Amino acid sequence: MQNNSQKYKSFPVCKRFFVGTFYHFIKIAIRNLLRYKNNTLINVIGLAVGFSCFAMSMLWIRYEMSFDNFHKNAKQIFVVYELKGALSNHTYYNRVTSVPLAAYLKETFPEIANSTAIVVPRFTSGITVVLVGGVEFPAKVIEVDSYFTQMFDVKILEGSRDFLVQGSQKIAITRNKSLQLFGNEDPIGKSVVYKGVFFTICAIISEMPKPSNYPYDFLAPIDDFSIIGPLGEIISDANQGWGIANANTIIELYTETDLEAFEKKLYEHEIIKTIGNRSVTINKLIIKPITKINYTAPDVARDIQFKFILIFALSCWLVVICALFNYFIFFVNHLHIRQKELALRITYGATRRSLFAMLLIEFMLVLLIAVAFSCVLIQFFHKPFMALSHIQMDLSAIYLKSLTYMVGVVIISLLKFLIIFLVFGPVSPRKTIHKISRSMFRKISIVVQIVISTGLTFCVVIILKQIYFLNHSNELGFSFNNQGSVSVSRNNGVAFANQLKQMPEIIEVIDTEGKMTSLLPMLGGISFTVRSWDDKPSDIESVSLTRVYVTPEYISFYDFRLIAGEMLTNADSESMVLINEDAARAFGWYDPVGKEFMDRYTVKGVIKNIYNRSILAVQPPLPSFFTQETRSGNNLRTVILFKYHKNTWKTLKPKIELLLENDDYNSKAIYNDEELFEKFLKSESAFIKIFSFVSALCILVCLFGFVSFVMLACKERRKEIAIRKINGATVGNIIVIFAKEFIILLSIGAAIAFTAGYFIMQRWLENYVIRTNIPAWIYLSIIFVFAFVIVIFAGWHVYKSSVENPAEVIKK
Repeated sequence: MQNNSQKYKSFPVCKRFFVGTFYHFIKIAIRNLLRYKNNTLINVIGLAVGFSCFAMSMLWIRYEMSFDNFHKNAKQIFVVYELKGALSNHTYYNRVTSVPLAAYLKETFPEIANSTAIVVPRFTSGITVVLVGGVEFPAKVIEVDSYFTQMFDVKILEGSRDFLVQGSQKIAITRNKSLQLFGNEDPIGKSVVYKGVFFTICAIISEMPKPSNYPYDFLAPIDDFSIIGPLGEIISDANQGWGIANANTIIELYTETDLEAFEKKLYEHEIIKTIGNRSVTINKLIIKPITKINYTAPDVARDIQFKFILIFALSCWLVVICALFNYFIFFVNHLHIRQKELALRITYGATRRSLFAMLLIEFMLVLLIAVAFSCVLIQFFHKPFMALSHIQMDLSAIYLKSLTYMVGVVIISLLKFLIIFLVFGPVSPRKTIHKISRSMFRKISIVVQIVISTGLTFCVVIILKQIYFLNHSNELGFSFNNQGSVSVSRNNGVAFANQLKQMPEIIEVIDTEGKMTSLLPMLGGISFTVRSWDDKPSDIESVSLTRVYVTPEYISFYDFRLIAGEMLTNADSESMVLINEDAARAFGWYDPVGKEFMDRYTVKGVIKNIYNRSILAVQPPLPSFFTQETRSGNNLRTVILFKYHKNTWKTLKPKIELLLENDDYNSKAIYNDEELFEKFLKSESAFIKIFSFVSALCILVCLFGFVSFVMLACKERRKEIAIRKINGATVGNIIVIFAKEFIILLSIGAAIAFTAGYFIMQRWLENYVIRTNIPAWIYLSIIFVFAFVIVIFAGWHVYKSSVENPAEVIKK
């Protein structure tokens, strides 16, 4: 009992001792940080920027990889893709398939538990327009079959299932969209206009949880009005659905399905359908998990491609790595400087444990200050970040997730600290000093900083050069500057074209008379499976070609680039055609002019590939032929092409919009080719902004670290500088000695950075079918700029150290 009472009485004393010790270590830590306040400030800012960038990049990646994970059988749901193209190096998988394919696959393959077809509006990123009371509202409308609600567990909150009945002209609306359009009124029974057709709202349905690849505000039935040609012509064949690719086919497999065997079976299956006088072949189908298509499928319409998000995240990770690296190097150098102090503490009875606690508190204090400052940065930048990434999350959740990631980084940093303490700590200061060369350690640190900063600068310059090249290249196969198009009703095409000709901004007008579409946007094209052609190789069974209708005026308008043969003229027969480069390769022709295919067409000329669909290598131009044949079908609309004087679009567009207010023209869609081409580069342009910003941060952190190393080096070598001055060295001599050392380190770091950067950027450029070169001036310019920066920073700090009184330095 007595021992216990003494134990309890001593507890407050122990508590006071530990609190006092902790308080004492805090004071020591603050004093040491203030002693090197410039280095401390650089480390805190660098770590804070690194922590915040790292947290936001992790939030973004996690969001992108969470699409459609909420479905009850998400792992068993797949999207069907079809192989397009004819050559192994010119193929891609297309997600847009025919509507009947879903039902066909369900009937044909017993491994499929459910299947559904979804029609999503094209060229609108899933957003279209509905009319309510004559007022336009943006909305996400998808057309579905009756199996959609079963596969995706959509609940009918009120009303009936009539919106799933083909031809019913009934539509379902979500609760949130109903509140937006009708307030608290009951929407059931009200009408909305979608694609020019009146639909009656028959149900209120649950929303698709977010994020999803198929969000919706309305669900409409798939019907004949969806199966129309690209210019509005109605295809009346009984198999019309197989002839138009306008849907996504989604299947759900049974859990016991052998996925590898099913994929092989599906890929080898072939579907052949006859539509009028042509045949449609569907084969080489593959499936992709619905949970992965958001970040793996190249055809996903998005502001920034997922590969760019990964590069952004990598840049953010580099920022935090550089910041931590700077801090670790500073801490190690600081330990080197404090070896005598630590040795004295050991001499006067300090234990290994107490020194560990003292250094740990100092190490953690900077990290905690940086974490607090990073939260301030997140407060300032979370809104533009959420607007860019489309993440829907409140600020408290962002803080919670961000702190989780930061805590992870701090824990890893603590493990690094343990290693630093074991290697560089005060176990035996004299042995440690002899074991590790301070000079070599410092040089390696500087080289690493130079590698990261010059490497990032090199990558940014190459990316900017590629984007500029794509905007100003003559390799696209057609022209798109200062031109546009309007789609109007066929009967009023001539009148509209004549009115355009009267405008002073207009140079040229072409009425396609319903025969052709514009190249931007490319609204359609019929695919043919060609099985017979001249000089057919024995190892090629068939070639898939896209037919494009043209006229000589159309060819001249878009300035097609001729490679071989001659261009089409009005005197040519309908059997004379042009083919593009990929069609010639697909046929295996080295001299295509005069060759025949399909026992019907003769090649008059070969033109360059036309990159009007995408400039990405994963979506190359399709093998195509260009014909003057009269387009079949009853085309309800016509496309009017026009060219205008440079820098007149801002005044011309309002005039055309005013002209289109005439209801007879039945159009409000005006396309500007330059703006449409910019959409191809939308992801690249957005990526450039964030990547340049993060890269600039990373480069600044590296430069800050470099400056910090220079400052420490000058402090460590003050005696060396003083002795050199005593022995007759001038300030200029000392600056040259230091500058020479740093220039050598720059050369080594730049050589490593340029080698790695060239390899990385060559791989990145392979994503594009049209690529820029990497000239020597880029390397020389970067080296010159960094050499200049090094000379300025290093020279200034060396100069400050070299002008000190050497006698005073040696005394200290």
